[in-house]
Amino acid sequence: MMGTCNFRVFIKVCKKLGLQKRKMGNRFVWEGIDHKGQYCQVSIHIHAEGRDIPSGTFNKMVKDLGFESEEDFFRYNKFNK
Repeated sequence: MMGTCNFRVFIKVCKKLGLQKRKMGNRFVWEGIDHKGQYCQVSIHIHAEGRDIPSGTFNKMVKDLGFESEEDFFRYNKFNK
């Protein structure tokens, strides 16, 4: 419903969740424990930070972080400064 966001915002949420970043080839892998206590992992191309995330990819990445929906993701970002 929300559509998408850019990788920069997505990375900020990964940091807020306390995920650790490691380089793996041409990607950064963010991994750790999500806000529900489950292991999660997402990977982001090293040159993607300023780009918008395609909506289908964004929806999958949001779910990979343990959020129920894009709205849940944006709500978490807003209230966890």
